[in-house]
Amino acid sequence: MAGESNYSPYVIVGKLSRDFILTEDGEDINDIPGGHLLYTAIGMSPWERNPGLVAKVGNKYPQEFLDQLRKYGFSLHGVKKVDFDLEQRHFISYRKSSEQQPAANQSNRSVLSQYVHAGKPFPKALLGYNKSASVISSVTERTSETVLARDIPPEFQEARCVHLCPLDYLSHNLLPQAFFGTHKRTITIHASSAYMYPHFFEAVKTLVNGLTAFFVREQYLLNLFYEKYRIKNIDDMMKILLEYGAENIIVKMNDRTFRFINRFDNRVYSLAPDESDDMEKLGSFSCFCGAYVVGLNTTYDYKKAAAYGAARESLLRNEWKPFHNLNVFETLLMEKARIMENKIEG
Repeated sequence: MAGESNYSPYVIVGKLSRDFILTEDGEDINDIPGGHLLYTAIGMSPWERNPGLVAKVGNKYPQEFLDQLRKYGFSLHGVKKVDFDLEQRHFISYRKSSEQQPAANQSNRSVLSQYVHAGKPFPKALLGYNKSASVISSVTERTSETVLARDIPPEFQEARCVHLCPLDYLSHNLLPQAFFGTHKRTITIHASSAYMYPHFFEAVKTLVNGLTAFFVREQYLLNLFYEKYRIKNIDDMMKILLEYGAENIIVKMNDRTFRFINRFDNRVYSLAPDESDDMEKLGSFSCFCGAYVVGLNTTYDYKKAAAYGAARESLLRNEWKPFHNLNVFETLLMEKARIMENKIEG
């Protein structure tokens, strides 16, 4: 997109979405900006307010969403608007449960029936939307959303830190290779559910080699190691990924606790969520990732980086106006990070 030329040491590659939400209180929030890319960028704020964003958006993606991103200072040189429609609509349904976990897309009912059950009119913008099963990636085949090295603007290619949000396997495999070189960079990946399966095990071994950090949910890691019958412990799985060449592994557990390990320490640490968090917020893990990357490149300390991530995630709010989450005072955030660092156990 034209109009920005500012260099940023941070580049985030991922997806933008149009979110349609049924809240746990029965409210319907329709067609708002979302996506891992957006929430990762929010997680970097207020430390880094101008990360370079890289994504593809379809011809039906609202221009006003891009204008909002530009208004809040994000560099859109890497956001490419293609001349065809990409499915960027994302339906999310929350319900209250004993675990207080978000019930995003967990119902077997159709999207239409969930709106009917909630007593809300079905949004016209969701017509034709198909809540399909998870898409399994390919090791070699591109999709319409695959991001390649040529999609990275020249002014972004010298970035000191490159973070890849959940994407297809090919994007995650090829993009780090494009950035590895003579310059020392921080390259981090937030794992996608599209390839965390047993038949991708060898491919994931290749993927993590050389990464500064690999972020993954507990369930995805369990899926990957499903056929490794003697390996049932998450800590053992993390240590194995370290052996394949990653520097840091960070796992978000199903109970929202973070477990993390560093190659030079080889000791697993845990960090519980803030006591005030009664349920996981929309985009929270992506927000954690963004703050972690900034924390690691500010302090060069993986424990402090985890505290940055947990602190920033704790201040994320489901206000359904995602840009409101940019209004966080750095002094408050740093005090929260100090509190979270003292909670690290290991």
